[in-house]
Amino acid sequence: MTFSEQFAADVEAFLASSGMTATAFGKDALGDPSFVTDLRRGRSPGLGSVDKVYEFIRAKNQASAEAPQ
Repeated sequence: MTFSEQFAADVEAFLASSGMTATAFGKDALGDPSFVTDLRRGRSPGLGSVDKVYEFIRAKNQASAEAPQ
């Protein structure tokens, strides 16, 4: 699996586990509502975008883990 494929799989896994829509994810993570759609069509994001996306996912996962049950 290439890095791009792994990255796309990580994004898809986050979307599935969080219930967040692809549009909301792209808008919140990068200010680009079409990011996930473009990624699904083969877009290769730059390293800056990859870093921002992984940081967004980490922050959301951490917030979920700390939220009262």
